[in-house]
Amino acid sequence: MKSPPSNTIELLIRLRWPLAAVVGLLFALTRMVEGIFFDAAMETPTGRTLDPIVWGILAFGAIWVVFSWAIRQEQIRRSNEARMLEALRESNERLELLYEINQRVASSATLDEVLDYAITLPARLVHAAAATIVLIDERGQPYTARVTGIDAASLERTRTAFHQLSMSIPPSQPVILQPQQPCAWTACLILPLVERAVQPIGWIEAFLKEDKAAATESRQPLLATVAAELTEAIINCRRRDRVIASIAAVERAISAERTRIARDLHDGVAQSLAFMRMRIDLWEDWLQQEPERLRAEFADFKRNLRRQIEELRRAIFALRPIEIGQLGFAGALRRFVQEFAEQHDWNVAIDFAELPPDIPPVLELAAFRFVQEALNNVAKHAQARRVWVKLGVRDQGLIIHVRDDGIGFNPGEELPAGHLGLRQMRERAAALDGHVTIISRPGDGTEVRVWLPLLYSSTPVA
Repeated sequence: MKSPPSNTIELLIRLRWPLAAVVGLLFALTRMVEGIFFDAAMETPTGRTLDPIVWGILAFGAIWVVFSWAIRQEQIRRSNEARMLEALRESNERLELLYEINQRVASSATLDEVLDYAITLPARLVHAAAATIVLIDERGQPYTARVTGIDAASLERTRTAFHQLSMSIPPSQPVILQPQQPCAWTACLILPLVERAVQPIGWIEAFLKEDKAAATESRQPLLATVAAELTEAIINCRRRDRVIASIAAVERAISAERTRIARDLHDGVAQSLAFMRMRIDLWEDWLQQEPERLRAEFADFKRNLRRQIEELRRAIFALRPIEIGQLGFAGALRRFVQEFAEQHDWNVAIDFAELPPDIPPVLELAAFRFVQEALNNVAKHAQARRVWVKLGVRDQGLIIHVRDDGIGFNPGEELPAGHLGLRQMRERAAALDGHVTIISRPGDGTEVRVWLPLLYSSTPVA
């Protein structure tokens, strides 16, 4: 329905009195004429005079009441329309802002881009003159990630005035704090960044001037929605960064593993074969001059050749494809440990009794690699005769034990270059949010413990 002109109410207000007066006067004159010519029954001149006046006043009042009612209804209608238009405008602004946030967040490749955009929102949402973004790190400690509109010294004084220096976790809902000491700001809005209403990841501090607190309270639903969008964006960026770091760590581990195998083959088998070739050249002279000396040389040659064959078999065995798909995780790992032990003439004890049946595939592959690396270290450094391998569950994580009765070492000392495998194991465990513990001392064997969280889910580890 088309609205009347904007000056309708003003016109009615201006004409209400004169129109009512004119109508009342006309009605009185009409009644007077009627009384003079047609109402001969009027007994006194006074009655004929008062009757038109009374009817004129009644007509005036009726017209004034009708106009007043019409004006009131028009004012109510226009007031309702104004409220509806204001609500529609705010709804459109909210939708546009949320759409903009979604678009900016989706196009942000890094956490820095998300934070650079997020720090601009307090000024737009609540007209904040200054703002900060505080995030909680992996150790549970808050740190200021972004600041705008205020320097470091003023920020510390302001937080002291609002009693915020001791804040370590945000409130569950947006709150407005009042300063407890003289301060340049009239209020501080705390906007929590909470993951699924359970785990806080930080908060936004918006410092307000003048009389902005009342207007801010009415926008709390919008603020809560914006906070949820920003929280999800920050979590996704952190998860993406962690996955990227995991992939980089895995790639470094793979590269280091290939480098180690190449170095082992070059420093071990290749050099030994080159030395044997040189000895064979020397034997050609001994065939005629010292034939008896060749017997000892041949015996030494056979021992060296046997060692090199074992080294090649170990390297080839480490590169064999894992048979988890055919034998299952426990079966494939048991077979690998037994065959590895047979190659090195070890007595091996295997305990998988506490192994859960529903290990995530990424952890199955990782656990296989950890056991493989631990056994390689035993074969290269421990001079062991007996090895124990055990897998189970502890503290909601997969625990891997690999122990030997070898020569041991001092874990507190810097590892020699030959122990590169332990460094790789620590990198792989950190990429999976786990950790590696080494228990050893000289002459008393070594135990490697690897703990991996069972809830972890990320890129498979090679």
